Amino acid sequence: MSSHNASSLSFGLPQYFSQSSLDEQSLLVVLPEVEAPSLEGLSVTLPTPQGFTAEQVQERFLELARPLAAELYRYPTEQIAWGDEVLLNIAGYSQGRLIPFSLRTEVWLPVQPDPLLPGLYEALVGRLPNEGLTVDLLLPATYPVESLRGTTARFVVQLQAARQVTYPDLESPKFLEAFGRGKTLAEAMRNVVRQMEDEAAQLLLLQAQQQVLNQVAARTRVVLPSELVDEEIRRRWSATEGRSVSELQFNGREQEESLATWLNDADTRAEVEQRLRISLALGAICKRDGLTLTPQAVEKVLRDEAHAAGLTIGEVADALRAEPQHLARIDQVAWHLMAVDHVMSRARIHIAGA
Repeated sequence: MSSHNASSLSFGLPQYFSQSSLDEQSLLVVLPEVEAPSLEGLSVTLPTPQGFTAEQVQERFLELARPLAAELYRYPTEQIAWGDEVLLNIAGYSQGRLIPFSLRTEVWLPVQPDPLLPGLYEALVGRLPNEGLTVDLLLPATYPVESLRGTTARFVVQLQAARQVTYPDLESPKFLEAFGRGKTLAEAMRNVVRQMEDEAAQLLLLQAQQQVLNQVAARTRVVLPSELVDEEIRRRWSATEGRSVSELQFNGREQEESLATWLNDADTRAEVEQRLRISLALGAICKRDGLTLTPQAVEKVLRDEAHAAGLTIGEVADALRAEPQHLARIDQVAWHLMAVDHVMSRARIHIAGA
């Protein structure tokens, strides 16, 4: 790796990158110099894993069974009902300005109550699948954007399609065979609970990892230029909401306002600053500790990519050779995983009450 005085960041990386793996097409930004923080005494305590309610198990069961449910699209003159799924574009406004992160396009959502948007999906019941509407509602105290909690917002919704979802008889042998988690409903339920326990354990591991990385970040002495944070936020906006406002043909002023809400959102800036600080810390640690990228780390990333895409590792390798820029991305992810594994090997993880 090159010296941190001349290092660069290719935005869009997980949290760590290798200078040799930078995509030449990416935007490069000069980074500040960083001294690798100490890894001594890293320790986190996690809460004791909790059980699941019957409602949580049922919800997860239906999520897993969703691919086996029948779909019947509503006619343009047929009203939307509870339990339907709707294809829509949606945007929220407060005081005449677009609410950060509220814009979503071409997304299928279930028609069911949402505690964060009370009254929104209730207003869709009885509407037609090609209808447009506006819904005024009071944002709750739990709304993600802290500055908007308790304020009135207006959501503009354009419905594009709706479909009725009907689950098969969950106790039928035909369903249970296709579901593949047991020969009886009780056995399938137990299998789902075991899967939920595995998922909860994986989530705890990720929480431990994030807490350790936060400790590493707290030990990293670096001043992040505001331009660096701004550029990362612009990249995120361009890949998500920026693309949506362009597709919906928002005018230039509206697009600028959309970006400005992201740039000025305190929580977004804090989260981006933390990720950048962690990225710099991991890079400095790898350099100090002489880590090198191993074929095993790259192979693991390839296997994960193949599994996620439903392909063989050979098919993924062929695709990467056809698109060389993807190789850089694989390299970046492999570096990140190796760096995090190195840090976690030096940390102690405790479970409360254990």
